[in-house]
Amino acid sequence: MTAKWVKIDVISGLFGVAIGFVSFSFIFQWQQKRRKSHSSIFNSEHEENLHWNPLIERRGLGDLLTRLNHIAITVSDVGRSLSFYVDILGLQQIRRPTFDRHGAWLTMGNIELHLIKGIPAIPPVDNLQVAHLAFQTSDMNEVLRKLHELNVDVRQSLTVTNAHKLISEDKPVIIQYFFNDPDGYYIELCNCDVLTEFSFNRNLTIDNIDYHEGIFHNKIFTIIKVLANWKRLVRKHSDEEFDNILKNTTRANEIDEKKFNNLITRRSVYGDILQGFNDEDIKDALLQSNNCIPLTVKILARKRGERRFYRPPSFIEHGEIVDPEPFIMNQNKSD
Repeated sequence: MTAKWVKIDVISGLFGVAIGFVSFSFIFQWQQKRRKSHSSIFNSEHEENLHWNPLIERRGLGDLLTRLNHIAITVSDVGRSLSFYVDILGLQQIRRPTFDRHGAWLTMGNIELHLIKGIPAIPPVDNLQVAHLAFQTSDMNEVLRKLHELNVDVRQSLTVTNAHKLISEDKPVIIQYFFNDPDGYYIELCNCDVLTEFSFNRNLTIDNIDYHEGIFHNKIFTIIKVLANWKRLVRKHSDEEFDNILKNTTRANEIDEKKFNNLITRRSVYGDILQGFNDEDIKDALLQSNNCIPLTVKILARKRGERRFYRPPSFIEHGEIVDPEPFIMNQNKSD
């Protein structure tokens, strides 16, 4: 009888151990899956917010820097600017340590914005080719409606970009709205994810990107090498030697229309050396250089000297197209 109860106790004990082992194993596996899932979510969110390409070398301090922490701007009235960035843009104010200067800190979601009492650094031009803070949104129509509701004057950029061709051939999908904060700093609201998709070639092959500028991929490195060598040689020549180069260059009898049209297209690029030259200027330089683009550009650059011509792109304001005034800059001083 005693042996029978001993046998039952042993069986019960073994059964309990088995149940305990199964329970422990189940709990252990559940915790492991939970930790893995949490880690996966954290890593995916972390990676999603980073643009680093692991295949591209990060030079200098690249291996030591992790992310951009904040952007700081000087403002004339901290309270007024704080109200704008909270009540208009929807940023959130955060705690700020005590400093020997007035200011306020805000968060933009992934980067902080620090307001510092001081003299604002406002660009002295009335166009959209300026330093700015850009915020991404997925509903541009609602953004525009809300801005009008808040009585914010908005300018819509008409800058041409080819990134929209990756999404649609029928209509431009990249929309950019600009407006100013109380001091005059420019704020941009855009569906910038389209540009990010283009810049990092996500979900697309390199052949889908229409960004070859008329140069075939199998020739581009050869052309770059030739141009780099040409630039190096040209820098060594004085004006007199450059004149000799032109004298030894046979003048073309007719214009290469394809090259001429490419140069004409460059005139729409803000700050390009071709801006400000008319068709006859470009044609004469092409003929003089025997339709050699690098020589043509050098001829035109020499003709202009130290002066640089800038024609800012148009934009829409109050429903009308505005053409900003062109200007000439000479050694960092505008005329």
